[in-house]
Amino acid sequence: MILQILFFVLFLFFSASSILGYGFLFNNLFFNYKIKNIGEIGLLGFFFIFFISILVHFITTLSPLINFLLLLAGAIVSYFHYVRIITELRKIKHYTYPVLLICILSSVTLNTYADYEWYHLPYVNYLTNFKIIFGLVNVSNNYVYGHGWLDILGLFVLPLIGSKGLTVLPILFYFFFIIYFLYEYFVSKNFSIKFFSGSIVFFTFITFNRLKDFGADIQPTFILIILIFYILKSLIIDEKYSFFHKIIFYFFYACVLRIGSVIAIPLVIFFLITQYNKIFTKLFFEHRKLYFFLGLFFILVLSKNIITTGCFFYPIPITCFDNDKIIWASPKQNVNERFEFLSAIAKRWKFYSIEEGNITNKYDYFLPMKTGKIFNPKSYNEKRFFWLKYFFKDGDISRIINSILIILVPFLLIIIFAREKNKINLSNYKNNKGCYIIIIGIIISALSWLFMSPQMRYGGYAIIGGSTLFIISFYIRKFYLREFLFNRIFYSLVIISLVYFLFKNLEYSIHDFRDNKFQNFPWPNVEKKVKNIDYVVHIKNGFNFNLVIKTDNEHPNSPKICGNIDMLCLSSGRKVCISDTYILNGYVFIENTDKNCLLQFRENYWQH
Repeated sequence: MILQILFFVLFLFFSASSILGYGFLFNNLFFNYKIKNIGEIGLLGFFFIFFISILVHFITTLSPLINFLLLLAGAIVSYFHYVRIITELRKIKHYTYPVLLICILSSVTLNTYADYEWYHLPYVNYLTNFKIIFGLVNVSNNYVYGHGWLDILGLFVLPLIGSKGLTVLPILFYFFFIIYFLYEYFVSKNFSIKFFSGSIVFFTFITFNRLKDFGADIQPTFILIILIFYILKSLIIDEKYSFFHKIIFYFFYACVLRIGSVIAIPLVIFFLITQYNKIFTKLFFEHRKLYFFLGLFFILVLSKNIITTGCFFYPIPITCFDNDKIIWASPKQNVNERFEFLSAIAKRWKFYSIEEGNITNKYDYFLPMKTGKIFNPKSYNEKRFFWLKYFFKDGDISRIINSILIILVPFLLIIIFAREKNKINLSNYKNNKGCYIIIIGIIISALSWLFMSPQMRYGGYAIIGGSTLFIISFYIRKFYLREFLFNRIFYSLVIISLVYFLFKNLEYSIHDFRDNKFQNFPWPNVEKKVKNIDYVVHIKNGFNFNLVIKTDNEHPNSPKICGNIDMLCLSSGRKVCISDTYILNGYVFIENTDKNCLLQFRENYWQH
């Protein structure tokens, strides 16, 4: 066990060092100034690793040895910036090490986070064992939704450790995000900037308090919050450089992590309207290297999507080619079906089907749908505002209210202890009119979220929580509070939230450890699948497809979990969607021409 703990700690620090190294490289290559915030350097490092992962996978597999050499290069770069890292972290005073320790302790958990064994781990196994596959969508829709976080994970499968460390990587992203705002809090002299930074740390620790809930949704949420923060800074601070490039960069970052982040586009557009006179001189010319790189990255992402799905953005039908144009593409009718289903479940079709279909399990929807007792997803979506009735049956309403209430806590404390300022000006807003225009953009983005993907984990925390904090930070400039008292309030809030976060993560882990439930402490447990019991091997044209079969304790239509089964792994019923498989120029092609695949879609929505 001691050896495993040592490997665990070494993996965390090696990964963090490499991420920082690539962050420094990205900063030096594409920004015209030196970023001092170590938290931001870490987030830039994740972005650069994302690019490298996609680029390398076009050429070869992300084998453990290749991954190690790539990460080692980043760690070496980080070593040469060691003094700078320590110097900047000291500006956060005594918070760095407690936050780091608590994040490390919180990363020890028995269970993997949501969807990890369903399609995150299988996707990573695909990255490490295959070059990019033409028509991967025909194996499983879940593998091609474009969750950029999964491509990042693929580069952290290492010798000796394998994929065991992947579930702790979200905590590193979390750590850099927290350090980013702690740094902004301690370095900034602006009342509104400090208020936003301190409040978001408090909000984050309280709201995102369990590692097992992180998945692939928390990262774009955090990036969108930083985007909103930079818009706030652009309206407050006169700097020698513009915030244009940061706002465009973080919007791009959020979108390639998850395409649903486009809900923030009205906010970005309205920001550009406020700064239209600087766009060409500041945005495009001074940072042309950055935009050239983002253009290249965008081409890589589009190419990857076309290769794996036949769509520019799967499963948005208008961006897709049918398989009579691109032979490996998912049939257009299948894409349409998937799009309608995803749109419907975002609008609580699950609750509608259970209530109106008089069923007790969401997987039993097909018979009521076939007999016309409930709408199919497409008809449900066409009912416009009909779905709002079922929106209130989900826990997201309480999450919205909780998010707003959490953000109001520091605001109310400031109001209680502050007084309205007279001649004292702590905020120095240089663009009040622009701020009101931005609020219009916020409202439109919130409506976009509500009618496109109204789930808090799909951008809601950023748009609702971050935007509420933006508005409050604009209003808070009317008040004056002595710096000593202001710091006392936020120190207390951060400490309380940090303790709460630690308690929520360690509460179950301690019990699990004491009850000897860990199979390989401190790594999380991954269910071991047994051949001919959990899955069978199906051979087609010389290729092995591992088909997950039903077990006695599962509902027949429930998702079939691949876990750590060798790729290519899929649900047993989905083999009808694989018509032909072959190799051309060293690349695997998978075709789907069987019309029965569409019926399999409709009968098993939740499996795909």
